[in-house]
Amino acid sequence: MKKLILRVIIVFMLFTFIPIFYSFGIHKAEQENHKILYIKDLNPKSFITLCKERHNKTPINSVSMAGEFPDNWVKQNDVQYLISIMHSKEKCCGYMNILSSHISKDDAEVGGFAIIFLNSYINKTKINLGLNSYPKTDKESIKKIENWYKKTAK
Repeated sequence: MKKLILRVIIVFMLFTFIPIFYSFGIHKAEQENHKILYIKDLNPKSFITLCKERHNKTPINSVSMAGEFPDNWVKQNDVQYLISIMHSKEKCCGYMNILSSHISKDDAEVGGFAIIFLNSYINKTKINLGLNSYPKTDKESIKKIENWYKKTAK
C-alpha cells in the first residue's frame, strides 16, 4: 500500500512540476522557436530573410505569422533591395497565417515574394497572402516591374 501511495505521489509531482519548470525557461531555446511572429513587426527584408533562414528547418516548411500586412508596408527604401532579388529562384519557406490548417511541403522562391511586395508598392495596394502563400518568380511580372522601374528611374 505504501508503494502505491509513493507511486501516486511521484506521478503527481512529475505531472505538476515538469510543466512548471518548462514554462520558467528550462527549455528556453525551444520556446524562442514558438514565439508568435507578427507581420507588423517585420519589413520586406526581414520577412524574406526569415523565410530563407527557416527553409527546410521546419517540418511544414512555412513561417507562421499573425496579423495583417499594414497599409503601405513596402517603403520606398525597400524597392532597391526587392528589385535586386526579384529574379532569385532561391528556395525559401512559404508564408502561413496562424489560423491556417493547410500544411504544404511546397517551397516558395525569394523572387516570388519580392514580386508580390513590389507589385503592392507599385499599385499602392495592401498585401494579402491569404492563409498560405508559396510564390514563385514569374518572367512576365518581372518584365512589368522592370518597365515600371525604368520609367520611375528617369
